[in-house]
Amino acid sequence: MLTKTKLQMKIIPPYQITSTILNLINEAEEYIVLVSPYVNFKNWDRIKIDILNAIKRGIQIEFYARLDNENFKSWEQIEQLGLKPKLIRNLHAKLYFNEKFGVVSSMNLLTSSNLKAIEFGSIYHTEQELSELKGFIKKYLEPNIELSKPNEEDLYLAKENFSVILSNFLSNKFNRSVNTRYRNGTIEFNVDNQYYLDINKGSNLIYIAGIISSLEFEKFNNFKEKYNYNGFHVYANQNSIYISSDFKLSNSNLNFISVSEKKKLIEIIAKFVENLTEYKTECYKNKKPIVNKV
Repeated sequence: MLTKTKLQMKIIPPYQITSTILNLINEAEEYIVLVSPYVNFKNWDRIKIDILNAIKRGIQIEFYARLDNENFKSWEQIEQLGLKPKLIRNLHAKLYFNEKFGVVSSMNLLTSSNLKAIEFGSIYHTEQELSELKGFIKKYLEPNIELSKPNEEDLYLAKENFSVILSNFLSNKFNRSVNTRYRNGTIEFNVDNQYYLDINKGSNLIYIAGIISSLEFEKFNNFKEKYNYNGFHVYANQNSIYISSDFKLSNSNLNFISVSEKKKLIEIIAKFVENLTEYKTECYKNKKPIVNKV
């Protein structure tokens, strides 16, 4: 026979989650633990002021966030508060507690979550519940803290606009200045030939094109047979050779795709430029020059 136990955990209405977390910060007398994979305090001065006031009161604060190349803004904002974030790969848990009570919630410490999202949260008061929250930190988070951030190259790829990344990569690869520019949503660039990079905003599929001549179009099958593009379709018309991806990128804005996607994309673009340059040379190497008779 089951016996009834007194309910300790209490669900917090969505509109009270933010104020409960702020109360937790302001009422702390010994320590605060904040576990939020993603952080954005833009236009949310209240929480920044409350955390800074807690620091001034001498409260020990531990702040856990997610370690992703693309999540650099989260830990940078934590550092701006004078705190050293504890970074953990694949962190998804969200919980907040001090020595008096704790909150387990779906809510990250994001301005957007604070203003618009419908979040879930529950509050925990008992000594046993707080002990279990501490045990979760000790067992699952502390052993997985990363001692170093992503390397400088990955941070550069995460922070910089894709067109700049592409320009710098191609310039270094081909030992010449390669400029990129946006026109009608397409990135254009020239490496001894005109090229175009586009992404379909609905499907997130990539299209890369290079200008060709009529002779190069006639010999297109030679290009298709010689060069292998796994994950891409290769086709041509009288003006261009195209490769289009059969995989989707994570975002229709190239500035916001992952670092690994950026690395893959600039490599395939460089390969396409290299292959098309070689192909063009081969198309004309057996062509005899026209000699004008006097």
